Amino acid sequence: MDDTTRIQEEIDRLNEESGGAIRRYGFDFDRAQIEAFLRHRSADETIDALRQLAAWQHSVNRQNHDGVTLTPSLVDFLTGPGAIADKLAYIDGLRQRTRHGEFDPSDIIQRDLEYHRYNWAYREEIADAASASMNGPYDEFAALPTLPPQTSEPFVLDGQHLIEARRVAFEAYTLLRFLQEFAAGTSRPILLVGNDRYGRQWGVEPLEDYLDGRFTILYPRVPSHKSTRLTVPNQIVNTGVRSGFDRQTIRSLSEWMPHVIIVDARNVGVGKDRALMRMSRGCRDYANWFIALNDLRADGDGSKYEYKMPHPSNHYPELKRWFEFVQVQRKIRPWVKPGETYSMTMWAPEFTDQTMLGDFKVQTRPVEYGSDAPQVVLANPLVYRTDQDSPNLHENLRGNRPYYFDGPERHVRAQLLFGFGDYGLESRVVGSTTDEFVEAVQQFIRQEAARLAGMGAQPIEDVAVQ
Repeated sequence: MDDTTRIQEEIDRLNEESGGAIRRYGFDFDRAQIEAFLRHRSADETIDALRQLAAWQHSVNRQNHDGVTLTPSLVDFLTGPGAIADKLAYIDGLRQRTRHGEFDPSDIIQRDLEYHRYNWAYREEIADAASASMNGPYDEFAALPTLPPQTSEPFVLDGQHLIEARRVAFEAYTLLRFLQEFAAGTSRPILLVGNDRYGRQWGVEPLEDYLDGRFTILYPRVPSHKSTRLTVPNQIVNTGVRSGFDRQTIRSLSEWMPHVIIVDARNVGVGKDRALMRMSRGCRDYANWFIALNDLRADGDGSKYEYKMPHPSNHYPELKRWFEFVQVQRKIRPWVKPGETYSMTMWAPEFTDQTMLGDFKVQTRPVEYGSDAPQVVLANPLVYRTDQDSPNLHENLRGNRPYYFDGPERHVRAQLLFGFGDYGLESRVVGSTTDEFVEAVQQFIRQEAARLAGMGAQPIEDVAVQ
């Protein structure tokens, strides 16, 4: 057995012991690299050096962001003459200097020690979906510029964004009027849920300063994009992240039975159903969740709650045979006491006899004002009419369209610029961030809602100019 083969067998053993870790970060331990070690070392010295290198690689590459991926320059340095322990100590010293703001991009060894962090940035922020599992191109890394200092300018809401903000501000104002009217007619506590993101960003958050202590505000996330007709929120699909209410909220629902108002929005419909009240798939998922809660409260007796909800009669037995319903009930059963059940109603600025609840129509159950019986209200503040439908709409609803601000990152999103600075690989944020955009629109909504309230502007049914 020649030296190269003996060394290769030792490497295979080391690689197996480390779960493949020592071959993961740029050093292939192939014949050419082994021979490069052997040019300056005996076989035993090479095996010892490779053992030290493998242990070092395993120790420095334990985090997602920091670590070392060996570039050709680093491989040449490590395989050259000299004790491997001294070389690794030198590299560790360069890494520490970088972390303390003493980075020199002209030092190729120190520069290439940042390639690992560039790979992370490439996969997470730079690459498109097709390239997101690859390392960043080394030539692009080597050509990164030296970055200027970070700059920042305040975001100005103008142009079409400002015109569109006038509509969403009017919609938020109609929601505020509804919340105030509803709260004035009941002594029962109220849980106000702004579903993340639309219901939170453009419904409830901008109104927080105008809501008194009658409301407890919550911002859970029940996404619509993977919802089905029988979805009961528990976890966001394939993430393990909780969807919907936390344990303490569920216990409070069972103990106190507050009114629950769920605010979310829905995209614009088409055809003859365009004018209908519309509730998001996320709202439909909340509705399914409250069926599960009611069913536990009623000890499985549908006659105690089904008539108080908008669903067709065939929906309940089918839902109870779906795995998510069973899983959610098993999860929340220890926290839910038998007792009174919720009714479910709907609110929107423009009332219609039917509501699109997710993907199917139901008879609209209007909000019960002046009642202390516990209600779950599905609320969508969007006005779907535009000035193309009714040229005399309120001035805030002209020249714009509903649901414009869904996915605000489509409108404003900062760019990230990567390059070198005192701390090695650094980044700069170029332009305004989506959060700055959202805050600017929310600030406008707050101001405009206050203006409309001061003018005594009427709810949506009085919007058209007579």
